[in-house]
Amino acid sequence: MLEKSVNGVSNARWIGASRLAVAVGITYFLAAHLSLFLLTKPEGIAIFWPAAGIAAGTLIVFGRDARLPVAVATIVATVIANVLNDRTIWAASVKGLSNAGEALLVAVLIERYFGSHFNLDRLTNVLGLLAAAIVATAASGLGGTAAFKLFHGPTGQPLTIWYDWFASDLLGILMIAPLMIGVAAAVRKPPPRSELIEGVAALVALTGMTVLIVFLPPAPWKTVVPVAMLFSLVLWLAARCQPVFASAATFIISLTIVWTTTFGIGHFGDASLAFGERIMTAQAAIVSVALCAFVLAALFAERRQHADALIESEARLQEALSAGGVTAFEWDLRTGLCQRSQNASRILGFDPRNPPLGSEFLAQMHPDDLARYNTLLQSIGPDRPSFTATFRFTRFDGQELWLEQSSRAEFDAIGRLYGSEASLLTLRSVSGRRSIKTSSWPSSITASKMCSHVLPWLLRARARAATRLMNSFEDSMGASKPWRPPTRC
Repeated sequence: MLEKSVNGVSNARWIGASRLAVAVGITYFLAAHLSLFLLTKPEGIAIFWPAAGIAAGTLIVFGRDARLPVAVATIVATVIANVLNDRTIWAASVKGLSNAGEALLVAVLIERYFGSHFNLDRLTNVLGLLAAAIVATAASGLGGTAAFKLFHGPTGQPLTIWYDWFASDLLGILMIAPLMIGVAAAVRKPPPRSELIEGVAALVALTGMTVLIVFLPPAPWKTVVPVAMLFSLVLWLAARCQPVFASAATFIISLTIVWTTTFGIGHFGDASLAFGERIMTAQAAIVSVALCAFVLAALFAERRQHADALIESEARLQEALSAGGVTAFEWDLRTGLCQRSQNASRILGFDPRNPPLGSEFLAQMHPDDLARYNTLLQSIGPDRPSFTATFRFTRFDGQELWLEQSSRAEFDAIGRLYGSEASLLTLRSVSGRRSIKTSSWPSSITASKMCSHVLPWLLRARARAATRLMNSFEDSMGASKPWRPPTRC
């Protein structure tokens, strides 16, 4: 029975590998066959090689189990495509080995330094993919150069042949591999429906804009208008959607450039321009669009990750505050604005839609405790900014509590008080009923110490992180803010 189960698993893996090899082989062959329509002169090297991105992207997405079937499919597809275009079997075989080795090297480097489930949601990952692609294509270019010099005659300089091979394969990886990586990441973590609709709408608009740009009449402004029109859409996708949408935008733009250059359409197919000039312009355009889109998408993705982490941290802090009967606030005396933890209204008993002023808060203190409180406030200064006070407080709904306030005042360069950070711990009701079990804390960490040391530190870290996020560009694009709008003290 166990043997049958093992055989069944082996058969399933073999069938899956065979299907993957066939799919990659057919796709690789079609891409390679299309690329061979446009060759450098006189070397005869394909100017664009999107097939390199198909092989590398597949290996990055599917991991080690796909290495053998993808390598075999790459070699076979390269040999068939080259033989059908009047290349010798020996030259085609060397090129096939070079192409397979290139894809394997990219995948090995990515897995070695970034692990599995690779995604372009970090700037380091984008730079890592670019570096791996450069190293792999530079190495495979040596094999391609050897194949051309050995089997195609002495035509062309070795350095020129190597550069043409390197550039065409690098462009192919930048065009295709990021899209495949992004699709795999989107399958693992599907975007929300609203984001999906927005991203698809932006891609449709980008496609229409790209087609329109291709057929723009020759004019002095023709080089400026495409950049302005396309950049706004790429920025939209990078800021609002997952990186897969920016990768899709890069693919659409790059494919349009390759197609028009190959078949002599539009600006990149303008026969009045020198062949070398058209090729260099097209290659530079693809690299510029790809790097711009990938870097922007990664930066915005990192911002979203930081915002999500901050929101999660805020939620955990609110749970801890509520469980401990603690509320916290930060008061800026220069503006009169105050930020409170979300449980402040529940502990102090006020309407969250109408938060109390500072004077109203003080009016709820017991008169005897208020006098001592004011005396304590007058004693603080830059050399003694912290204080702790315990007082009786009448909630706004009439219930009386004992509160302990731990505060740290903040002073400017000339010693003027401009703000404070504080926490309020509910000790007990006036009737004596306990509202927090201080005896449950370890003897070395009393409730008072928690308020005076740990909690203000957490609040300062949260406030600074929130300020950085709220001042960032992404917030202006509609990112959520973990803090509520500032209210009066």
